[in-house]
Amino acid sequence: MKKIFLMLVAALMVGTATVNAQVKGGELILRGGFAANNFKGDNTRGIDMLPSYNFSLDYNKTFYKGAYWNVGVMFGTRGFDVEDWDGKFRAHNFNIPFTVGYKYNLTNNFALDGRFGAFFGVDMAGKYEVDDDDDIKIGDIEDYKRCDGGIMLGLGVWYKRVNFEYTFKRGFGEAWDDGPAGAVNHMIRLGYAF
Repeated sequence: MKKIFLMLVAALMVGTATVNAQVKGGELILRGGFAANNFKGDNTRGIDMLPSYNFSLDYNKTFYKGAYWNVGVMFGTRGFDVEDWDGKFRAHNFNIPFTVGYKYNLTNNFALDGRFGAFFGVDMAGKYEVDDDDDIKIGDIEDYKRCDGGIMLGLGVWYKRVNFEYTFKRGFGEAWDDGPAGAVNHMIRLGYAF
């Protein structure tokens, strides 16, 4: 846990330094909203979507007309619900996304936005809840893999500085040996650019 905490602190310091050095030419965007989590793969039969949250602080830097790159820090969850035995798995995680995109101005006030890229994530806390009695912390799950990485795709609409966005996130790592693979997140978020 100490190693993961040190990695998070180092990532935040590097990210903060990068944003502070370059914020004059770009924009900071605060986003937050609803997330629907699930896992896809061979070992996911009988599991359902788990509703949750997601928020991020992003930095967009235009490099050619409407084309931009984006980096940020994202906090959210990954998990699933098993209705057959009233169980839930939820991990609260920290992600660093990097995407490229294009913002197309329809009018002076309205724009469309699309982006794609990758993310790296690490679970900071969470638990596997069974029958509301037996909670197993993720640190106590044998062979639990806290790290994940995958792809991201976002589509949004802008009105002046306000953004409404749908983001799809697909991880490729297994949560634990013989466990579910491929965390899937559907996020609907509101944002504001500073």
